Amino acid sequence: MPTLNNKISSRINKIRNWMKKQKIECFIVPHSDEYLSEYIPPENERLAWATGFTGSAGLALITLNKGAVFVDGRYTVQVKEQVDSNLYELLHIKDNPWNKWIKQNLRTGSIIGYDSRLHQANWEVNTKKILGNDIALNAIDENPIDLFWKDRPDPHKDVALLLNEKYTGISSEKKRKQMANEISKNKCDAAFLTQLDSIAWLLNIRGNDVPCNPILLCHGILYADASFDLFINESKIPKDFHNHVGSNISVITPNKMKDRVARLSGKKIQLDSAKSNGWSKRLLTDADVTVVDKVD
Repeated sequence: MPTLNNKISSRINKIRNWMKKQKIECFIVPHSDEYLSEYIPPENERLAWATGFTGSAGLALITLNKGAVFVDGRYTVQVKEQVDSNLYELLHIKDNPWNKWIKQNLRTGSIIGYDSRLHQANWEVNTKKILGNDIALNAIDENPIDLFWKDRPDPHKDVALLLNEKYTGISSEKKRKQMANEISKNKCDAAFLTQLDSIAWLLNIRGNDVPCNPILLCHGILYADASFDLFINESKIPKDFHNHVGSNISVITPNKMKDRVARLSGKKIQLDSAKSNGWSKRLLTDADVTVVDKVD
């Protein structure tokens, strides 16, 4: 049986072969997923798959001939126990910032690939400023970890929990109307929501998609007329859902999100660039939407 370190070594080699084909000199693997939560489900633990590190915060850089894992003070002991130092340099992110490591280990003109689903929209802007013109930052269309992770765990199958109004204190319809007023004050047509706890609060629903977190993996669009598009797998929706949340709620499978957003062409949509990923912002701008940066 191959050891974990041998498996990690094999995975790194697969990523590097993919990088060569993509003409990328470095690939970034953050501890994050499409929903940017600190705590993520097992099927989205990409950093652990690529390095062996299972802490709740960290980042790995993989170049064509070396790698590094960056953690904060909480995980300096754990990372040494879990990550093979022959495969990755182990660094404290405060003492050795990852962007400094990049400048020391990549030549001018190098290209860094990153999955824009796993980084905040404002991270992209700030990182490009830090790197300057010497090193390019390019969003990739497909994450190599997703390509090579053959034994990836299945997502949690529990349906949404409908939280009674005696616990929430106010109905989803009233909440949506209040938030819709805020959207109108911002002179926007809708708000693109990516924060899982925000959507759980707005619809008075909870879930078991993430261990020890009562949330569901989803995205949403709240319109200025208080209607709402919920992007979630329909198998997660219980029978009484529409009675619970009230009128004007559309449940849409995530793979139809792009088509739905395309209908917003010419509209003004607010997005929290500090809490939403770069992929979401690009999805809106590609649809010829005017993105207004507003706090969720």
